[in-house]
Amino acid sequence: MKEKTPRDIAVDDQLRAAGAEGAKWLTASGWGPPVRVPLQQAAKWQQETRARMLASQQDESCTWCDHLLYGGPQPVVVHAEHPTHLICRACSIAARPHRVCLDCGEPAASKSPADGREDVFMGAVAIYTRLRCLACHRSDPFNGTFGNHA
Repeated sequence: MKEKTPRDIAVDDQLRAAGAEGAKWLTASGWGPPVRVPLQQAAKWQQETRARMLASQQDESCTWCDHLLYGGPQPVVVHAEHPTHLICRACSIAARPHRVCLDCGEPAASKSPADGREDVFMGAVAIYTRLRCLACHRSDPFNGTFGNHA
């Protein structure tokens, strides 16, 4: 195994710190602490969002908000409806009133995480999230929350 350079060690430390900060933020925001789920058991929307985000990084088509460039190491938020655009937590919160339902494409019209219509999962440093409109959530509240659902 290749020995880690001081730079490798520093990057690993920053990634761990960003992941820990993201987990604290999720807990403080009411989602509770992250639970480990093997990728193969993640819901389809989660797997697709992650795959599209990683592919955009690979082909260098990924975009991001300026806060990620100048704010130091921090968790990254990936909205399922735009997985090729990475944003900071503040931009994610600001975007909430304008986000669309991932199920039907209509406005999600969510004002707060307290309405319970946002599904969130966390990777090493990325927080993946999707919103659903009230009608889609009411028709099937567990759709896409577990691996055996869409």
